[in-house]
Amino acid sequence: KYIDTSIKPNLNVIIIVLDCLRYRNMSFAGYSRKTTPFLDTFKAKFRAISAAPHTFPSISSLLTGLYPHNHGAYIYGKVKNFDVFENFRGIKKSVLTLPEILLNFGYDIYFFTSIDVARYPLKGRLIPKIFPHDTPAEKLLNDALRGILKNKMHKPFLAYVHLGDLHEPVKPPKAFKDYFGRVKPLPRVNEWAFRRPNEQSGDRFEEYKYNRILLYDNTIRYVDYAIEQFYSKIEEKGLLDSTLLIITADHGEEFWEHAKLEAKNFYDPRGYYGVGHGHNVFNEIIEVPILISGLDIPKFFKKEELISSVDIVPTILSILGVSHNLMLDGHNLFKDIKRRYILSEAAGYGYEKKALFLGEYKLIYSKNDNVKWLFNLKNDPSEQYPIVDDKVTAIFVKKLEEILRNDLIRRKLRAVLTYKRK
Repeated sequence: KYIDTSIKPNLNVIIIVLDCLRYRNMSFAGYSRKTTPFLDTFKAKFRAISAAPHTFPSISSLLTGLYPHNHGAYIYGKVKNFDVFENFRGIKKSVLTLPEILLNFGYDIYFFTSIDVARYPLKGRLIPKIFPHDTPAEKLLNDALRGILKNKMHKPFLAYVHLGDLHEPVKPPKAFKDYFGRVKPLPRVNEWAFRRPNEQSGDRFEEYKYNRILLYDNTIRYVDYAIEQFYSKIEEKGLLDSTLLIITADHGEEFWEHAKLEAKNFYDPRGYYGVGHGHNVFNEIIEVPILISGLDIPKFFKKEELISSVDIVPTILSILGVSHNLMLDGHNLFKDIKRRYILSEAAGYGYEKKALFLGEYKLIYSKNDNVKWLFNLKNDPSEQYPIVDDKVTAIFVKKLEEILRNDLIRRKLRAVLTYKRK
């Protein structure tokens, strides 16, 4: 009903997702270490906001072009706890995903992941190939390519590849473990330590923090290398000119940037603050890259312009020439976009938290934590000093409530019209 299948796209699409990749730790974004020399060469590079701060709702948004409150795949209940699986809900049956759209055009569909939760939203909708979590990027990418090349019908394909190297436990290959400097073999340096507020001070904490970030950066450098090798193999196989390649992340990672603010103002059922992801919507957790490579992709990089991970699906459909009237939240990245809002929501721990970006302002809203914080990101990019003006903040809270209310009305109206057509 919503897709014109009369025009057949023939470009292959490969989406590589790097779990836990922070935008700000990429060298093209101005980071002090040269972590991503290969990814820096991509013609189209974007600074994006993930639609959610953890994998489950984020991947659902990435593959539907919808925010979590519209696709429905997130953790339900007043207090969120990622460790309680019975509160998970999948993507609504009425929502089409990118794999299903391209399947209608005769595409072969592949889904490879070393992060098991990445396939949860699509249970019953596609058959994934799941790798052990400690599978290094090179092996996973090589196996994915072998699987793709078994296609004897020469049909176009969509391949989704989810790499877990940056997710704890972080274990890069020996050649990259000490790439930017030797990582001390501290207890739990591959995982997370110093997660509670009373632990987060002193020399031991500072030593651990330095080495944990160093290990993370060394691993980014390895994944960049692995993707470069994969790219070369695609070129060798003659696939480069017929393939659209997208590199992105499901979310970022926090390294104690907001530990004190979180401990003082937010509830987390685990009692952990300042580390990892899923627990909040500060930029280090939700700021991700979107990199695009293809034959006719224009050169594009404007660091100051924010986009969203929900823009990936409409951009792919536009590049492929797919005509549709799907109700998407995202936009084609290569067309001028008028002033817009961007959302991130669907927390994995504690009470629900939402971030609204509008111009240079960002609202963090958590009703049950009694948090209504407005930041001017131009003046306060590290989000440390909320604007102390209740009237101004109330305007942004009202705007957020209006967005959510209007989306609910739109969806209900669409459902009624669809039912009447039947």
